[in-house]
Amino acid sequence: MARVPGNLPGSESVTSFVGRRAAVAEVRALLGAARLVTLLGPGGMGKTRLAVHVAESAQRTFPDGVWLVELADLRDPDMVGHAVVDALGVVDQSMTSTEDVLTDHLRGKKLLLVLDNCEHVLDACARLAATILRAAPHVRILATSREALHAPGEHVWAVPPLSVPEQGLADLPARKLLEFEAVELFAQRAAAAVPGFELTPENREGVARLCARLDGMPLAIELAAVRLQALGVTEILDLLENHFQALPTVVRGAPERHQTLRAAVDWSYTLCTLSEQAVWARISVFSGGFDLDAAVAVCADADLAGPAVIDALTALVGKSVVIREPHSTPAARYRMLETIRQFGLEALHDSGAEHAARTRHRDHYARQAGQAWREWSGPAQLTWSAKLRRDQNNLRAALQHAFDHDPPAGARMATDLGYLWVCGASREGRRWLDRAVEVLTEETPERSRALWVSGWVRQIQGDSGASAAALNECLRSARQLGDDEAVSRAEQFLGIHLLLDNRLAQAETLLTSAMSHYRHGASWDSVSLIGLAALGWLQLVCGRAAEAERTCQECRRISAELGERWAASWALWVLGLIGWSRREPQPTFEVLRECIGIKRELGDWFGIPCAVEVLVWVMAEDGEHERAARLLGANRQLWLPVGQPMFGFAPYLEAHEKCASQLRAALGDARFEQSHARGQHLAADEAVSCALGTPEARPERGKSPLTRREGQVADLVAEGLTNREIAATLVVSQRTAESHVENILNKLGYHSRAQIAAWVRERPGGSP
Repeated sequence: MARVPGNLPGSESVTSFVGRRAAVAEVRALLGAARLVTLLGPGGMGKTRLAVHVAESAQRTFPDGVWLVELADLRDPDMVGHAVVDALGVVDQSMTSTEDVLTDHLRGKKLLLVLDNCEHVLDACARLAATILRAAPHVRILATSREALHAPGEHVWAVPPLSVPEQGLADLPARKLLEFEAVELFAQRAAAAVPGFELTPENREGVARLCARLDGMPLAIELAAVRLQALGVTEILDLLENHFQALPTVVRGAPERHQTLRAAVDWSYTLCTLSEQAVWARISVFSGGFDLDAAVAVCADADLAGPAVIDALTALVGKSVVIREPHSTPAARYRMLETIRQFGLEALHDSGAEHAARTRHRDHYARQAGQAWREWSGPAQLTWSAKLRRDQNNLRAALQHAFDHDPPAGARMATDLGYLWVCGASREGRRWLDRAVEVLTEETPERSRALWVSGWVRQIQGDSGASAAALNECLRSARQLGDDEAVSRAEQFLGIHLLLDNRLAQAETLLTSAMSHYRHGASWDSVSLIGLAALGWLQLVCGRAAEAERTCQECRRISAELGERWAASWALWVLGLIGWSRREPQPTFEVLRECIGIKRELGDWFGIPCAVEVLVWVMAEDGEHERAARLLGANRQLWLPVGQPMFGFAPYLEAHEKCASQLRAALGDARFEQSHARGQHLAADEAVSCALGTPEARPERGKSPLTRREGQVADLVAEGLTNREIAATLVVSQRTAESHVENILNKLGYHSRAQIAAWVRERPGGSP
């Protein structure tokens, strides 16, 4: 069966899903009738787990995938669109609005978006949902929230508590008690905490009363079950009852179930040691996941040493307060459920220690950003690329705190994250760098550095005018300050600006001057090596291919000495252009595939379409017309979030159009459009796999992308049966048959039943 695209967590990443069978069926049915469904309920009710389970069960209905967008860690409503873009794996590098990037990507796709934890960014979620649903008629949205979105067409479904035994049913046999969802959940979590635990005549009444006392709230039940490591069921029930009675006004005026959960979490907190309570409160400042080093950096102080933090964190994992993310990275990472994190934040605020914890959080990620900048140009480049992307929510929180409380520190951190911005997050980077330049009002080396990094990011976005303005301002200031490094950086990117504008003589003067700074003693790094690759590109454009090749090989040699790979990938791209100009397909394939492989590892989704573009040209000239047309369609999608193909460089835009015309002539209009359409339906990683030549990206030559049932339907379509006749043959409803046909069309990138029939006949073993 073909892999359905999407980003739902694997089955090992969440605890088992208990009960809710009727709920899943109801929500699925509602999703079939409504395009926006919101699961409503208080924290701890299991909304997220239910939404993910519904999404998993509906995956086959959405050929373009099911995509989870986690919003709990966002505090800025303006970042909601970015979160959706990130979840979909769309690189948003252009100056186009995020909403336009999203609608361009989603238009024509049939997929499900799961917007999780919308309550703190309600208005932004409602606006975005309305925009998406209006522009993309085949997209559906499943949201979870404590409040309704109040968006057009929204259907609200209140998530009920788990079923619990009514009073008088506690003495039912164990197998009957386990039919109640709350009891089933408690028994499962208890067995995980205390191996061998099971319902017995001695404990079943206590378990039933406990589940009823907790109102069937899943989170409250899980927190209670883990206490069986030290207490008996009756003891837990007695302690819980006493605690509830001691906190009559803890959430005065709130609905009863809100009170139940709040009291249960508070009870769990009071049973922790003082060290565990302190760590619980302090780690609540993290936005998203965090690792052990970060936990120690944020939690340790004069009163709580690092080893004590580690012991407390380990204990909190054992008590289900903190969750260890399974197999996420070589080093362990942790996270908290939002309800528990919010409780910790309140405790932290009440203790008066919030500012100190947030400052330690800011300082930790500021140090991380500085270290990433210094070490990026060496063998740790891939590690830092992954780490910065993984910690992006925490970096945002740290940046916000820095700009709010120590603006120069915020400016320094925003600049230190330059590599993150240019490797896939340029829109967000531009916002932070604009603030940095505003903050740094005096002409200093720090301001010059912020200006040239800002100019670089704007250049990546295709905003050539704003980029040149920032770079020229940097050049003027740096020359006055005698800051040779900033002068060379500004010259380098101004040289690239002039190259893209086809002012080649001026571009060469600036690039040569910038590179002389490094060739005569300054230390090479990724930025300067990018300039060296750009100089090679300019030499090629000027018709000096042999000189360009020497320059690019110099770039590769220095990169190899440093352990650097990113700049080397750009040198490989220029070598690919050289090979294309010389009509040497085989060695050109090799260097371009090496280039694409490096860029995929580093998440350089600005560079990938550049390399794929040249690869398509080489394929077209080498006679791989079908695959080239499909990759051309796939690359069209990859270019959308970047902007104009090939930087808008006129000679290469002509090459692009010439290639498309060549492929259309070779294949004919119908076959070209068919292959091009198939490519447009490839996800980004599938397009890269296709470029690299991996077999799973070429379904028409290998395994069918259709499920077994879809294959049967395709055969019947090829025999000329209508949807009603297919339904009768397979003994399914006509609506189901129609859904299968629609899925087949989407998976194959087709628009008619005749195309399906032709596809079946062309396949080995297909219908006659």
